[in-house]
Amino acid sequence: MIGPFCSRNGELIPAEDATVPVDDINFQYGFGVYETLKLRRGVLYFPELHEKRLFHSAEVIGLPHGLKPGKLERWTRELVAANRLRDANIKQLLVGSPAANSAGSSTLYIMALAPLYPDRKLYRKGAGLITVAAERQLPEAKSLNMLLSTIAFRQARAAGAYDALLIDRNGVVTEGTRTNFFVTDGSTIRTAPAGMVLEGVTRMTVIQVIGELGIPLVESPVARSELGQTAAAFVTSTSSKIIPVSSIDEHSFAIPDLVRRLMAEYDRFLERYATEQQTGQR
Repeated sequence: MIGPFCSRNGELIPAEDATVPVDDINFQYGFGVYETLKLRRGVLYFPELHEKRLFHSAEVIGLPHGLKPGKLERWTRELVAANRLRDANIKQLLVGSPAANSAGSSTLYIMALAPLYPDRKLYRKGAGLITVAAERQLPEAKSLNMLLSTIAFRQARAAGAYDALLIDRNGVVTEGTRTNFFVTDGSTIRTAPAGMVLEGVTRMTVIQVIGELGIPLVESPVARSELGQTAAAFVTSTSSKIIPVSSIDEHSFAIPDLVRRLMAEYDRFLERYATEQQTGQR
């Protein structure tokens, strides 16, 4: 963590007091959901979308809570102000109550982490990916059960790759361990349907920009066997925005003008959002 404070159910507490009992079965078994928000130059990006997704994730795994809309954003901004932060990644953890039979009870932790900045070369030259045969349970939920993703990501890093793409039992490329995945033929963009993957906030906003540019978007499964015939690909995430793909396993890809155009337009989209936040229009 960074900063002297974290937040527990809206109460600011010293970071050194943020402890979890070793017998808390909810932490032991990963019965919780989380979000990671981006704070850059004092701008908190898309807190309302992250809150909506956190609530959806909690519903998917059956995690009860009594949180009202707007509370997460308010408590997050209070933490940012108390820690005097300008740049950070903000993690929100919603975890089941230690009392196994406590209906409607959970605990919300909010903490600030050091911001992540991908190597700038990735935006110019693209990122290498590998594929791993694996399927996330309840893919629509951003749950604390990260074992599968952790193993696949470690395999990617051991291979010198940026991320690993998960391949389900039907041979379909679903998503990365921490990214959403898109392919393009140079004129149309394609990605797995939202119901098959975690619908990332960056995925949502990139799709919005794709629509504003008038680029056709198709949400349909992408088979691993199709990768050799794919013209280009890119991945998205909160910290990295849009990163073009240079290779997947044995397949190499160029970076077409369409992807470069989308990357530039998404940067402008984020700049407009920041300006609106700073001027109080949003």
